[in-house]
Amino acid sequence: MAIVYFVIAVLALLGAGALLWLDRNRSQQVHHQRAVWGETHSFKFRETDSKLRTVFHRAAMDVPEHVRVRDVAYGVYEGAEAVVFDLEDTSTIVAVRRPAASAVTVDLRYEDVLAPAEDDVDLLGAMGSRVMFASNLDAARRICDRRMVTLATDTPAYVEILWNEGNWALGAMPVTVEDERLDVALDAVRRFADLLRVLPPAVVPQDAPDPRDPHGPTNEELADEKTESLRDKERRRRMEASASQPAPRPEPRPSRLDATPRPPDSAGTSRIEPIRRPAPRPVADPRTSRERFAPPDLPPLNDPRER
Repeated sequence: MAIVYFVIAVLALLGAGALLWLDRNRSQQVHHQRAVWGETHSFKFRETDSKLRTVFHRAAMDVPEHVRVRDVAYGVYEGAEAVVFDLEDTSTIVAVRRPAASAVTVDLRYEDVLAPAEDDVDLLGAMGSRVMFASNLDAARRICDRRMVTLATDTPAYVEILWNEGNWALGAMPVTVEDERLDVALDAVRRFADLLRVLPPAVVPQDAPDPRDPHGPTNEELADEKTESLRDKERRRRMEASASQPAPRPEPRPSRLDATPRPPDSAGTSRIEPIRRPAPRPVADPRTSRERFAPPDLPPLNDPRER
């Protein structure tokens, strides 16, 4: 009986090893195919990026924490930054950056897909073979035109959900490595992002930064955590160093008066004598003046009649 248990244990061990080998082989094959597809679009490849889970939360990104991000291909597609990655054994996500964020959320999903789990969106109506939900129905009606109907009709059913979140427009489909499906989904999300331009912006729109700048804000979501921390430390060190150094005082500009010849300073007595003013004259007393200039005593005049 012990021999039977031993044989069963050996078979189970061999089966587990075979499954691990197949899973690893499949994972390497997927990595290779995603990297090759990314090279056709001049995209870079990364095996994983945990920071994307902190950037996207809605629709197909609302998954348990243990679901990891795998096989990330990122680059620039028709002038906009784009990211393609897999939620492990869940779905393939395509994201295209928009010029400006909007406070209005639009969710366009295939009619057979379940309604959104978020409470901040309401049903707007049918859009071709899809159903649209929005957080602001009045603002979302701006995009309900023929172009949106054409996009909803032409987009294949395997692109199950199209939605916007922050500065990004996203699309979700079942996990795939087919180049054609990835190309179609990438183009559909890019068109969806263009149609969302009429939504009211959350902030004043600014010029899109150069996506080729490795330190620009377009690469914040894709920056390695280690690289980002080192960059922040270096930036903080430079700011502290500049703050600790006193600002240099501006040198005084030479004045034209400095060129005027001046007499040399001497330690002896100065030859310049002080100005002597005459003493003020005494003011005469008015009473004394009247006594001095009084008329002399004259004989009285005789009356002519007495003569």
